[in-house]
Amino acid sequence: MHSRTRRAFLVDSMVLTAGAGSSLPAWAHQTPATPATASIPAALTVGVVQQAREPQLAANRDKIVRFTAAARARGCRLAIFPEDALGSPVGTSNEDLEQAVDAIREAARVQDIYVIFCSSFAIPGFAPDRRGHCLRVIGPDGRLLLRFNKLICNLPASDPRRAPGVFHVDGIPCGAMICADRWLRGFEELPVALGARILIDCSANARQEWIPEFAWYLPVTRALRNNVFSIFCNMGAHPQGLDDARHGHSAIIRPDGTFAAAADDGGDQMLVATLDLSQAHAAEAKRRHDHPVFRPYWELGRRILSGQKATVVLPEPHVSPQVEIKIAAAQMACSRDIPANVERMKHLLGAARDNRADVVVFPELAVTGARDDDIRGADPSALREALAALQAAAKARGITVVFGMPRVEGAKRWNSAFVAGPEGTLLTHYDQLVVDRRDLFQAGSETRPMWFRVKGVPAVVTVGSDARWNEIGELAAVRGAQLLFNLAYDPGVSEAATLRRTQFWVQLASFCTFSATVNATDARSLAQPSTAANGGSTIWEDFNGHRKTPAGNVEVYSQYSACRVVSAGPQETILYATRTMPRQNTYFSRLVARRYPYLEPWYHLGARIVAGVGS
Repeated sequence: MHSRTRRAFLVDSMVLTAGAGSSLPAWAHQTPATPATASIPAALTVGVVQQAREPQLAANRDKIVRFTAAARARGCRLAIFPEDALGSPVGTSNEDLEQAVDAIREAARVQDIYVIFCSSFAIPGFAPDRRGHCLRVIGPDGRLLLRFNKLICNLPASDPRRAPGVFHVDGIPCGAMICADRWLRGFEELPVALGARILIDCSANARQEWIPEFAWYLPVTRALRNNVFSIFCNMGAHPQGLDDARHGHSAIIRPDGTFAAAADDGGDQMLVATLDLSQAHAAEAKRRHDHPVFRPYWELGRRILSGQKATVVLPEPHVSPQVEIKIAAAQMACSRDIPANVERMKHLLGAARDNRADVVVFPELAVTGARDDDIRGADPSALREALAALQAAAKARGITVVFGMPRVEGAKRWNSAFVAGPEGTLLTHYDQLVVDRRDLFQAGSETRPMWFRVKGVPAVVTVGSDARWNEIGELAAVRGAQLLFNLAYDPGVSEAATLRRTQFWVQLASFCTFSATVNATDARSLAQPSTAANGGSTIWEDFNGHRKTPAGNVEVYSQYSACRVVSAGPQETILYATRTMPRQNTYFSRLVARRYPYLEPWYHLGARIVAGVGS
């Protein structure tokens, strides 16, 4: 896919604000069966300040005070500032910082407004340049309502390492995080399980952290996965270059993923929007939290975040042989004719094996196509014949084959993934958990079948909308998955839909795995074309997590997410990528463990659930 400028992405994303309905899938507009909590206000006006940080404490203090007054003048009830908005030179004392905080508290009181801002602080016993970071919420009476420290940062030994849970702005439940803590799910979205309807990310992201191909992938997917307001408040570029280069792009994102307001990279600007709280119905979050498979996971998280203790043993993580794996992502045009699709798949898997691939991955519903009437009309005997033919082809070519096909038992039907091993055996069949076409498919009820191995390397397969629930990918990584495959047949072919799909994919692939996300493609050239699709299949790598260094063998390098190794346009094609697998997935030990000790049992339980080994 072609690289695009950050300005182009800004313009296109803002267009969504005006024309949201035609670009978004139906699930993004779902409303809950019961209305939102009646005790909270109907609306809240917020000001998001994309501040340029000054070198001196006093200048930053005064800037916060001025923007607080400006926010109030524009009708805001809440003003939000980025990470380290109250910046200060190394060596600044905590006493001087607290005096500056007092001035901001007084400004909040005078303006009768809530203020959220962040600062660094000195840690006794640490070198002066090894400071901690904290977030403060100031009430309209000037009182400090909440202070918590950034966990992925330097911390004093006495710090409890706890996520803050939920706080309230005029009774509206909110959650907040400081920059890198967004990678800890207890900040990222567990507050929604406790009722939060606004999630606030205060950041100081560097310029190189803006990846135009992924745009606002973190705050947008946060909004859509939870159906709550997602606010991203980032440091902006300093006009005189007196600070490190920042990428800006602060944004206020509605629960359906559209933009109420968004900035470019410039510093010292303020976004203002009035949030209609009735839109923050949290329907998608509720659906995730209530799914029978994951309900115990979310219930334990709620209990721990509310102060209870838990003990859950982490299953011994899987280990891998350190072998080379070559993935073939077969982006296929699908027909309405089952035998034609099977023949095409046999041809493509043969080409993949001729290119020495170890595993070939086909789209969701590759065997039948994605039309409702074709899926309903698929004869069970024809599906069995297709499965047998593909198993025989896998054996003949000595390759692992992963593909999508309906599974039928009596009157019930599932949207499933099948995996045939290189000996022709059926390694597993997995039923999609996150079903959007609920009049057509049953929801899956098991996670164990998503697991299999390729040359001894632990792998998981997910189907279509499963990609929205990226906790599946995270918890599989905690258990030890090294390969991850998502099979898609996305009928969204607009540029906006393509970007949304990419944004969900990059998050799913960002848990130290080697991944392929494979979509169907344009079938108009076929005699009996199935549903329209536009490809965009991608192979991703994230082995070293945030410690990765730039590599020349990737299409898009991203330090803080999966790197895009190679991707396709809309044409039928096979993508290839090869990596030597590490011995073990290091995601949990490197990025989560010890940072978050009181929530570790939550991850342990999730790893057990996603592995199908119980609690």
